[in-house]
Amino acid sequence: MASVTSKTPMLRAAAARGYAAHAQAAAASRGSAEVQTTTLPNKLVVASADPNAPVSRISIVFRAGSRNETADSLGAAHVLRAAGGLSTKTATTFGITRNIQQAGGSLTTTADRELVSYSVAVTKDQLEVGLKYLEATATGQVFKPWELAELTPVIRNELARLPAEVQAVEALHKAAFRDGLGNSVFCPDYLVGKHSSETMQHYFSANCTTNRASVAGVGVDHQLLVGFAQSLALESGAGSENKSSFNTGELRLDRACTRAAVAVGAQAVGWNSLKEAMAFWVLQRAAGVGPSTKRGANNGALTKALTGVNSSALYNGYTDNGLFGFIVSGEAKHAGKAVEAGVKALKSLSVSDADVARGKALALLAVGEITENQSGLHHQLGEESALLGQVYKKSDLVAAVNAVTTGDVQAAARKVASSKLAIGAVGNLSHVPHLCDLH
Repeated sequence: MASVTSKTPMLRAAAARGYAAHAQAAAASRGSAEVQTTTLPNKLVVASADPNAPVSRISIVFRAGSRNETADSLGAAHVLRAAGGLSTKTATTFGITRNIQQAGGSLTTTADRELVSYSVAVTKDQLEVGLKYLEATATGQVFKPWELAELTPVIRNELARLPAEVQAVEALHKAAFRDGLGNSVFCPDYLVGKHSSETMQHYFSANCTTNRASVAGVGVDHQLLVGFAQSLALESGAGSENKSSFNTGELRLDRACTRAAVAVGAQAVGWNSLKEAMAFWVLQRAAGVGPSTKRGANNGALTKALTGVNSSALYNGYTDNGLFGFIVSGEAKHAGKAVEAGVKALKSLSVSDADVARGKALALLAVGEITENQSGLHHQLGEESALLGQVYKKSDLVAAVNAVTTGDVQAAARKVASSKLAIGAVGNLSHVPHLCDLH
């Protein structure tokens, strides 16, 4: 079923370039599935792969996630996500929805701490329609005041349905990074409905520029995608990088309930240091990310210590910084004991050759799942091209995982053990120790 959802000047020469005819010709040819990238003179990065995929998936991605918000624009990235598909300079909400439905496609908007992504998925014969409304949605927003007002119950509903575990991870980021990466992916409750049209236009113009953008596609010819990217009416400008430093701290959100969710994190590294980041990625899997089989056990080096609760090792890597730790949730009494045990395990975290071998096997499985799945590959292309200005091929990622040694993972574990901690906790916290009581 076709959909226009929000998760997270016009196409001026569409007819002249003949997108639909070009797409059909590309589909008939035997194109290379290898990743291709082009950086335009205006710094916009174009990345594509697998032109013969049966469905065309194209994204316009901006470095406009919540880390870029200021005190005057907190929650703007969440509003951008919710506003995906609303009226633009050239199309109404009804027109966008109706035409995407008629094309049998989907148009989605997603947002996280670093990125806001506008994506369309259509069959190749409907590519021209998909690109037309993707461009309108991603570059022609008008943020009509009455349409923004209609988003208020939508956003409130999202906030009301957030799992406690997600709230704990958000609180952990606030405690660890304060501003920048500390800004929540979700709009603060007290600011819901407070974002004016002017605020949103200013946020978009400051962060959605060619220097901070990429166009990524799977199932589309690369040169066609380059032509589409060249047509986008976007301002240039680098904007602010909003670097975030790690801090120790805690944020506790008490609730009237019987359960607790707690996220504990130490400083890690970002993806701008691929070798070190891969070591943390392997360490996360060696430490335990949940059972691999139905009703299986959490048998990682860290999660063995976290009994009586749901638990997982945590690695959130960003461009320039990261968090490594764990998250637990369960009955309040058990959660408190698990936090104490988990912190002790973090401070003495050790991994064996067997742990690393298991972690590398799981990491290689994740690489395969991402790069061999069209949706996952599309997401990877958009994320890496926007954040890093390049895209890692599957062979690059496999080689990076295989190059990780036990010594590399042990060095990452030592970095975690020597780092100060940050904590985010939500729920009945009567049994959850304070940071100052954890050693």
